[in-house]
Amino acid sequence: MSMLFLIINVGSTSIKTRLFDINLHDKAVLTADYSSPAKLVIEGRDYHGAAIQQNITSSHDAEAALAVVLNEWRRIIAQDGLALSAIGHRIVHGANWFDTITPINKEVLDRLVQLDDYAPLHNPFNRLGVTMAADIFPDTPQFAVFDTAFHRTIPEYAGRYAIPEKLAGNVNFYRYGFHGISCQHSLSAAAGLLRRDQATLNLIVLHLGGGASITAIRAGVSVDTSMGFSPVEGLIMAGRCGDLDPMIPVTLQRQGMSLDQLDNILNHRSGLTGICGEADMRNILEKAGQADPDALLALDMYCYRIKKYIGAYCAILGEVSALIFTGGIGENAPAIRHKILQDLDKLGFSLDLEANRRPAEQIHDISDRMSHSRILVISAEEEREIARQIVDFLRTVSNKK
Repeated sequence: MSMLFLIINVGSTSIKTRLFDINLHDKAVLTADYSSPAKLVIEGRDYHGAAIQQNITSSHDAEAALAVVLNEWRRIIAQDGLALSAIGHRIVHGANWFDTITPINKEVLDRLVQLDDYAPLHNPFNRLGVTMAADIFPDTPQFAVFDTAFHRTIPEYAGRYAIPEKLAGNVNFYRYGFHGISCQHSLSAAAGLLRRDQATLNLIVLHLGGGASITAIRAGVSVDTSMGFSPVEGLIMAGRCGDLDPMIPVTLQRQGMSLDQLDNILNHRSGLTGICGEADMRNILEKAGQADPDALLALDMYCYRIKKYIGAYCAILGEVSALIFTGGIGENAPAIRHKILQDLDKLGFSLDLEANRRPAEQIHDISDRMSHSRILVISAEEEREIARQIVDFLRTVSNKK
């Protein structure tokens, strides 16, 4: 019987799950959107390719949505007589405690609890996926793959903040970085497309979605990234502010704003939402097409911030093998890619306008023949990357026996 791996990626409004075999072939998929207060939407396909579609007209929080998804997986696995070899989870924050794929046990879970306050929009949901999967599949080993692990190679001069050390209780204030699983997949995919060894590549990876980050990769390892101690730093995002003068929240607190209010503003009411009242880039592009001034300003600010980081990372890397767009916006918004790349030919990035307009594929090159660096669009296959790391881990363990 083929080895099968269930990958679980729990977010604050959605759940993505996929089933892979040992060759990383996608065997089944199930997603849940519980962002609406009135319904839960389940979509996917089972082991035989049959479509799964459910619209449950009642409110679901993360726990209730996970129960539906995991019970559906139990049904799929039982009806076809399948057996899971392992379950993998995306864990957003691993601090400096976890720098590689990690088998999950009680000690690991106890340590992860201490990180909830450092990634409150993600880690509690990630842990919930682990505990509920253990209830449904108690005999299946589980593994954690950390978004922060890829960035543990960032040198101290790029990772440390210019503040006194040991101010925090449990975790040091440091540039931990996020979207590392996506960056690792982009690195692997780019190496395959360019027919180069990963260790020879200098890349700038733009992961643009609801959360957004940019990462500089030198010789196949992360050397800098825009997200820092938390996922709030860096680029302008759907609801997060990105880079901000730290005296702004200090001033707001002095004016009477509570810590919870500040947290809500910086994580949920800022970014694109704070500029134009919209978090969805599709709506912003539509309004900008109608000359809405706030939408136009949001686009200008969003792309300007990204351009500044691209310039900075070009200075850090020198030679850039490729600039990569990934994530929901990076993959599906050619107008955003075009706006970001305007006038960047001086840095070696020249866009093929026709290629940029083509429908999104898993991987495609949108640079023209005059471009010094390649410009690639790569789908953010975080679940596949988690499965790959599990397969590699199990093979390594097997070879040591």
